[in-house]
Amino acid sequence: MPEQACGISRRRFLQITAAAGALLAGGRLLSHHRLHTIRETRTLMGTVINLALVTPDAAAGQAAIQRTFGEMARLIALFDYRQPQTPLARLNRTGRLAAPPVELVELLFHARSYSELTGGAFDVTVKPLLDGSAALVDYRQLLVGRDEIRLGRPGMAVTLDGIAKGRVVDGAVTVLHSHGFDNVLVEAGGDLFGRGARGDGRPWRVGVTHPRAGEGAVVASFSVEACAVATSGDYQHFFVPDFSEHHIVDPRSGRSPLELASATVLAPSATDADALSTACLVLGKEAALSLLERLPNVAGLLVTKEMARLATTNFPSEI
Repeated sequence: MPEQACGISRRRFLQITAAAGALLAGGRLLSHHRLHTIRETRTLMGTVINLALVTPDAAAGQAAIQRTFGEMARLIALFDYRQPQTPLARLNRTGRLAAPPVELVELLFHARSYSELTGGAFDVTVKPLLDGSAALVDYRQLLVGRDEIRLGRPGMAVTLDGIAKGRVVDGAVTVLHSHGFDNVLVEAGGDLFGRGARGDGRPWRVGVTHPRAGEGAVVASFSVEACAVATSGDYQHFFVPDFSEHHIVDPRSGRSPLELASATVLAPSATDADALSTACLVLGKEAALSLLERLPNVAGLLVTKEMARLATTNFPSEI
């Protein structure tokens, strides 16, 4: 038997299906056998965030959601290079960051491990390439220490867009767990983690967006109980009608990868799922499948440009 991947989730590139119930804005409550399902949607720094939790104590649940949004906002502020006073923006501006936040240090260490694992297919120093300078992309020149972070060459810059939202989701799940809530669903900009069950006792259910079929169509759906899911796709932000140029670029070549339309990864954490889905889209079908099959508690679904579906042996069978 292949090793079972963890329970599951995903982004606007993973839609929560009708079976799970649409995430609702405004904190409305749904009752089932004295349980309340509390759902709230907000936008933080341009990211749409959906939270849902099941609890017998509606007031405690609502209070936990407020604390969770606070933690997510704090983490977003650490990892967002677009806001001029964030630690990451200061690093990009000056090439050096003294006394960096521990969360930033740990995330950069995590990012480097994925750069090494994928041979540079995942590289957070890709930002200069997006701005037109391929020569400044090299994760090995990102020097990370507990006391200081430095960029090895003038003009280098970091973007955490391929991993930070996953880390924000993980931070939210940690807060909810610390307050005793384990039946939760958290999504930030599409990266998603589902734990426990819905108010009716059934697992949360999600679907993977079809890259070409339009709003509401999915290529896979499955239940999730304790897992993260992230999907990277050429359809999310594309620049030409044939999807050959889009927001994801191969740090090694400077071009958008041409083989896959989407890559969905299931992993124990949203941080891992986020980074791996980006890397897999860049790697292409053979290298991506080989990588995912080697990793414990990880599963994946790839969709080629021709809409062929390729899955790891342990991907949920509900495709």
